[in-house]
Amino acid sequence: MKKAGIIIASVLGVLLLAAWIVPMFFRDKIVARLQQEIKNRVNAQVRFRPEKVGLSLLRHFPNLTLRTDSLTIVGLPPFRGDTLLSARSFEVSVNLLSAFSGDKLTLKGVYLEEPRMLVKILRDGRANYDIYKAVESDEPVEADTSQAAFTVDIDEWEIRKGRIRYEDLSLPMTVLLQAVDHTGSGSLSEEVADLALKTQAERLTLAYDGTEYLTDKKLDADMQLRADFAKAVYTFTQNRIRLNDLPLELNGSIATGTSAPADTSIRFDVTYRSPGGDFKNLLSLVPGVYSNRFQDLEADGTVRFDGKVNGAYNGRQFPAFLLNLVVNNGRFKYPDLPSAVEHIGLEMTVSNSTDRLEQTVFNLKKLVADVGKNPIRGRALVRGLIRSEVDADLSAQLNLAEVAQLVPMDSLMLRGLADLSVKAKGVYDKTAKTFPVVDGRVRLQNGYVRSVAFPEPIESINALATLTNRTGQLADTRLDIGSLQLKLAGDPFRADGWIQNFDDYTYSLAAQGRLNLTSLTRIFPMEGTTLSGLIDADLKTQGRFSDVKAKRYDQLPTRGTMAITNLNYKGAALPQGLTLQTARFNLSPGKLAVQQAQGTLGTSEFTADGFLTDYLPFLLGDNQPLDGLLTVRANRLNLNEWMSDEPQAKTAQPSVLELPKNIHFVVNASVDQAVYDKMPLNALNGQLEVVAGTLRMKQLTFRSLGGQFVTNGTYDPTNPAKPGFAFDVTIANADVSQAYRHLTLARVVFPLAQYVVGRFSSRFAVNGRLEPDMRPDLNSLTGNGLVEIIRATMKNNPVLERIFEKTKLADLRSPNFKDLLMKVEVKNGFVSIKPFDVKINDNIVNVSGSNSLEGDLKYTLKLDVPTGPAGVQFARTFSSLTGQSPENFDRAQLDFALNGNYKKPHLRFLGGNTVNQVRDAVVKRAKNDLKEQGLKLLQKLGRSSKDST
Repeated sequence: MKKAGIIIASVLGVLLLAAWIVPMFFRDKIVARLQQEIKNRVNAQVRFRPEKVGLSLLRHFPNLTLRTDSLTIVGLPPFRGDTLLSARSFEVSVNLLSAFSGDKLTLKGVYLEEPRMLVKILRDGRANYDIYKAVESDEPVEADTSQAAFTVDIDEWEIRKGRIRYEDLSLPMTVLLQAVDHTGSGSLSEEVADLALKTQAERLTLAYDGTEYLTDKKLDADMQLRADFAKAVYTFTQNRIRLNDLPLELNGSIATGTSAPADTSIRFDVTYRSPGGDFKNLLSLVPGVYSNRFQDLEADGTVRFDGKVNGAYNGRQFPAFLLNLVVNNGRFKYPDLPSAVEHIGLEMTVSNSTDRLEQTVFNLKKLVADVGKNPIRGRALVRGLIRSEVDADLSAQLNLAEVAQLVPMDSLMLRGLADLSVKAKGVYDKTAKTFPVVDGRVRLQNGYVRSVAFPEPIESINALATLTNRTGQLADTRLDIGSLQLKLAGDPFRADGWIQNFDDYTYSLAAQGRLNLTSLTRIFPMEGTTLSGLIDADLKTQGRFSDVKAKRYDQLPTRGTMAITNLNYKGAALPQGLTLQTARFNLSPGKLAVQQAQGTLGTSEFTADGFLTDYLPFLLGDNQPLDGLLTVRANRLNLNEWMSDEPQAKTAQPSVLELPKNIHFVVNASVDQAVYDKMPLNALNGQLEVVAGTLRMKQLTFRSLGGQFVTNGTYDPTNPAKPGFAFDVTIANADVSQAYRHLTLARVVFPLAQYVVGRFSSRFAVNGRLEPDMRPDLNSLTGNGLVEIIRATMKNNPVLERIFEKTKLADLRSPNFKDLLMKVEVKNGFVSIKPFDVKINDNIVNVSGSNSLEGDLKYTLKLDVPTGPAGVQFARTFSSLTGQSPENFDRAQLDFALNGNYKKPHLRFLGGNTVNQVRDAVVKRAKNDLKEQGLKLLQKLGRSSKDST
């Protein structure tokens, strides 16, 4: 025994040692291999944190477990931005021997914690889960995993607390599963495998073509499937499924594999039924019935629920199907409620023997029930969904207070008497312009509705509506709305009118009442939106729908008034917020007049009046234009609120302001003071025009920077990635230092302005693009203009300091300017300045050249200075540059090249006229000296010859 204990302890010790050694020595190797395999095999963005990947032998012993605390898989085009999978944690288990034996790792299990999965199929059949990247090769190859870093032999998987959304746009169908727990087992590496699947979902919602057929139902499924992976056929062998309390059984198979690669069909050969036949189980699917009190429900009756689905399901066809539902002698009642629903009888089939959904037949053969003391009776046959043969007779009399007692709806209070009767027989065919002969009426008396979702009561509801057709022709159908009256949170509302000729809807409608927007938002909450205020309206409209489609809005006489009081709106569309203390609107067929509008936009108070034209097509049509002319007056306008995602936030970054493309507004604006960035604009007047998604400024005048501005321009954000602008501006007598501080363009074009104190005027035209933060893209700027320095002083300028160091001309260190005119051109990222003269005392400096918008300098400076007043230091500098004394010249003309940048300028001596004069004088003197020496030599030679003779 002692020896056995030692052996067991040794084995345990070895296992514990392995559990410590294996993760430590193999982690980096496995993670690197995983990253490389994802890169080679996955056509998507896979994100996880390699440094957070851990290994363990204990979680799924004897397999090795690889775990990371997060995983995200995001699709590439055409699924860019769609997250296929995000999980709080992700685990895979790996065969331990494969980790030791070679280069291959065999995956055995996959485990996801709190995953959010989106499975999406486009109309053309492309799926976002198809992310496997095939090996590229010119040669046909057989399946071979010998070169793969991983082999897949998964035999178990698990999802905990998941959310799965399936969107098939080719059908179109959506399935949403929430709070999902799922486990599965079976070898996925086999060609044929028996899979055991267990799924629980707290909420299941299924919608087809925009209509929800199941909403928030509880799902519990335990299924055995035989999966033929080679043929992609899945056969139900055993299954137990419950929707709420309704049990279901499935038999048959579903196939997704086809011989045609482009065929994305799902083929069904399935029958289904609900075993047991208990009416109470069927009731669990009725909204409002399945609650915590469902177990206390008393219910009797028998149910037959079965059907089948057979055929292909894709974007072109629908499988044939049959649904049978029969209820006999149904009854239900809650113990603490006085009334019951009794004598329930229902016989219904929904069938389609073709592959075209529009051929569906809905046959409600019998519907009977006694709701308290009120009977419901009916039958309805509808053959076809587009061309529909109809034969129906329905009637119901309901005391809504009794209905509320029969079905306990804790959040809903109902009162009132409802009476419904409809008889219809004939064919509805829009193409043939036929309509069933019909006689229908709905009446509600003394209605009352209140709930948690609608905390403000809708009360005193009285309404009568009739639908009639005597001939079976679409044009002879008429809907009459009698006097509809109600009170919403105590505010009265009434409406009446009629609609006839369903071939070309002709209508006459009138509405009058008060709407409390605060009460409305309590009934219909709008997340992220604040809305309050009162609207008093008295409106009448009539016309024909053909006139609406043909845009003959003059044939649609709409008249009335609408008054708004204390409206307050703030939401995603207008985060700055809008308040209207008062506003009055007069409606006529072609115009909506705005009168006496007073309010606040953001922090800016305003008054406005004007008119909107074509407002009916804007409201009724699809993206129809809206024209208008408004005169707006404001004491203050904060433009900064429109340049950030978070208005008034100090840390908010400016962003591109997009403009609606279907609005043509002309705004005559008068603003006492506006603020852009930190630049104040006073007495702003002019015209702003919003047209086709652009903003145009016309003769916009304002006072700023100590001067007067007049500007015309365009802001064009129709391409938000590259918004453009173009404007011309005339500036009169503005302050230079303020311009440098507030105007980006001034800092870019005239960076030396930071050293200038004085005033200037300018006429300038420029265009270019804006960055996403609304700042100019410097390399895109193109423009030209004139700049006049009226008077100014320049101090502490590194360029002038460099000139002084080079020339010792003290007058150039802090010069004064007056009436200085410069011609400037901006193009291809450079600012070019045409030659101009600067006069500083008796010194003249001619400037020409260019600089890049980043500040690189390429200028020529030509100095013309009097030599005498320049002083001794200049004389020494002159002598060092020219080799001559300046005493021989009244004025010195010297040329310099200015390079470098504004902060570190470089000055290089080029020469100049004075240097040329010095050179010419030296050459002339040398020639004269040479000539004199030559004459002397000749004379000497002549005397020598004479003496010799």
